[in-house]
Amino acid sequence: MRNCDRCGSRLPENSQRCPLCDSMTENEREVYRTSSKIIFASVFAITVLHALFYIFNCSYEIMRILTVGESYRPPSVFIEFTHNKLFLNVTTVIIMYGLLPAAFMSYNLIILARDRSKFLIFFPICGIAAEAAQLAQQCSSYDLAIQEKMSYLYAIIAMDVLSALLITGFFAVMIRFILRGYSISQSRWLIVAGFVFVFARVLIKFTLYDDNGIAPNFSELKGYLLFSATLLNVKKRLITSKTL
Repeated sequence: MRNCDRCGSRLPENSQRCPLCDSMTENEREVYRTSSKIIFASVFAITVLHALFYIFNCSYEIMRILTVGESYRPPSVFIEFTHNKLFLNVTTVIIMYGLLPAAFMSYNLIILARDRSKFLIFFPICGIAAEAAQLAQQCSSYDLAIQEKMSYLYAIIAMDVLSALLITGFFAVMIRFILRGYSISQSRWLIVAGFVFVFARVLIKFTLYDDNGIAPNFSELKGYLLFSATLLNVKKRLITSKTL
């Protein structure tokens, strides 16, 4: 018979947990630690690749706006009745396709290097700024649609505004987790929220967008929501595994 290394109780044969204190056996702890390292490494690698895609897309959008100037059309825009304002376009490109990808990559590297850091909030703050910039970019078109009573566009306007509000709420929760701490189960709910946002945008992409496929506007699916939440979760699991 073996004894629990935490409370000293005898363990039944082939038992992986103590029936009295529910503590893991040393073998189970080792399996948990190893699996946590493998899962973290896998998620980190995929997330970094995702961040690199956004950085690459940044240079494409910057070159496009420099080439076409005031004729620049933002990706994935449903409503475009008024003339694009170059200042708003440039601001959105800098924040959405420059600052946000850089913040996302920094977020990944900080999570790799540190168990906990308040500097992680730079990424969700940039995410909120990107949502605000995208809405501001379209405000004149929204205003014209409302003034002209184009009721068939109200659902699209509401969808854009609601999406921005929900994503802002997502980032606000992430900021709270970073500053005050969080549990593994709490971060799982953040993953669920990120998945719902991304999956919903995939459905919208296939049903409402008229283009050559998902690749041209892949950056608009906002996959960084799902990947950032997942990385937060697996990092917490890795930290927890070290304390078992």
